Amino acid sequence: MKKRTLDLAGYKATVSRLRTLLLRERVVSGTLNVQTVGNAKRYTLTDKAGGKTRCLYVPVSMEAEVRRLAENWRELKSLMLEMSEWTRRDLVERITALTGRRTARPKKAPKGRKAGRAAGQGGTRRGESRRKG
Repeated sequence: MKKRTLDLAGYKATVSRLRTLLLRERVVSGTLNVQTVGNAKRYTLTDKAGGKTRCLYVPVSMEAEVRRLAENWRELKSLMLEMSEWTRRDLVERITALTGRRTARPKKAPKGRKAGRAAGQGGTRRGESRRKG
């Protein structure tokens, strides 16, 4: 049987950073936007919830903190996608070792009307009938 090639050092580093983000730091979903009105800057945190866009006014004094929280959110999403890819690769290797093929399920022959037409069988044109006579 083939040895698994999961990169444990990278995996552990990702898990460690995820743990740090979730337990020690805070996150907020959304994007911090800046609008300049005259000489003044206004900050808003924008995100989507339930298909609707929400905006939250952010005071200038809290801009750095909210920016860091939003960056933590982006990093969290990126790390979760990385974990998903590692898990997917591990699943593919395990399924391949178990079944002897690379895909999780075998390809099936096409079914239905369109399959027959593609093979040059059956099908009718407008005004024609399948019945003879």
